[in-house]
Amino acid sequence: MNRFRNSMRKPLWILAFLAVMGGFSLIWAQERLLPGTVQVIRVEGAITGGASRYIQGALDKATLSSAECLIILLDTPGGLLSSTRDIVQAILGSKVPVVVYIAPQGARGASAGTMIILASHVAAMAPATHIGAAHPVSIFGGSDDKIMNEKIVNDTAAYVEGIAELRNRNVKWAISAVRESKSITSKKAKELKVIEIIAEDLNDLVQQLDGRKIRMDKNTTLTLKTANKQVIDLDMSFSQSFVSAMSNPNLIFFLLALGVLGLYLEFSNPGLILPGVVGAVSLLMALIAMQTLPISYGALGLILLGVVLLVAESFVPSFGILGFGGIVSLLFGSLFLLDESQTDLLISRPMIFVTVGLIAVVALVIGRLLVKSLSVPPRSSQSHMVGMEVTVQTPISPSTAGSVLINGELWKAEGDFKAKKGTRVRVEMVEGLLLKVGQVEAPPTP
Repeated sequence: MNRFRNSMRKPLWILAFLAVMGGFSLIWAQERLLPGTVQVIRVEGAITGGASRYIQGALDKATLSSAECLIILLDTPGGLLSSTRDIVQAILGSKVPVVVYIAPQGARGASAGTMIILASHVAAMAPATHIGAAHPVSIFGGSDDKIMNEKIVNDTAAYVEGIAELRNRNVKWAISAVRESKSITSKKAKELKVIEIIAEDLNDLVQQLDGRKIRMDKNTTLTLKTANKQVIDLDMSFSQSFVSAMSNPNLIFFLLALGVLGLYLEFSNPGLILPGVVGAVSLLMALIAMQTLPISYGALGLILLGVVLLVAESFVPSFGILGFGGIVSLLFGSLFLLDESQTDLLISRPMIFVTVGLIAVVALVIGRLLVKSLSVPPRSSQSHMVGMEVTVQTPISPSTAGSVLINGELWKAEGDFKAKKGTRVRVEMVEGLLLKVGQVEAPPTP
């Protein structure tokens, strides 16, 4: 009976633990889904696919929980036009009031941030912040194709004009932010009716939002009731954080370079294994992360061509021609990797030159070592085996060959005597891969 009770005690503890955890999870879920809360997210850094997913996910949560409003704390230098359009479209179609707040003091809502704040139901800024400079630029500060540049600018200007008209904000300034890259401070933005609120901090913003009427669509107007409402932070999930981190173009380029270097080392020195594994994993992660950025496939092709040429250099005696071509291909592919017509993000040029230079140095060192190894005459250790005392691994007899262990290698051996496993024998002759062995004379007895 006691044994039965002891055997049941552990399952009961497990069930009790699960019940308690389930209760806590239900309480937490009810607190999170409590209607009428003010929900807050923080978007910092470049606007990429990760930021877009984060904002759209927060909007879905706010809608499902019937939140009073969603506040987006924004601090960005700009980002991808495609991701910005996705965010703007989600805000314009939101069933929950969206407040975009450029904060803290010293933050900015430049380029893509300007479009996002123009699309919000309520636009707010902290003191000593600024917005503007929404002119679309290429990854390296411009393009020689003037017609394409003009088309992109005209399209973006019409885009922000439509947003500003819908939200009843200063259309003239919105267009100038695109065409003339104008930027303004929070104080000037309120004077020009680009924003509605200047708030010292989040608490001040929540107080100023209380009682404000929001026009959701043509037939719907809401009055915000934010006073004494619970403020909930919606943090990024692990997957959102991972996607956001992987959207960094410098990290993607680093993974690409690491993949190229690892594969080159593996093919140059087959059997190292670790460089090949690290290179393959890094290259795959980089290719997956590229889905979050507008990639120029021509540039990606140049990078892959560079990998092929570097690997070919290890097998074909081209006297460095293939290796040089591979380095040049890698350099130009890296410089033009991002599609300059769709983003103002950039890969650090110093990082590109340092990384490609490092790969060139490694290729040069390995190439010199390979050339040097070709001039060394072949060596055979077979002649040095004669006279060595070795250990029998497989029994030897006059009619059956056995094996011996030499420097961690098993060699076939035969002799005109019997020798058990573990017996010491002496190598007398080497014939190809066959060893002739003899008995080791026993030491004389004292």
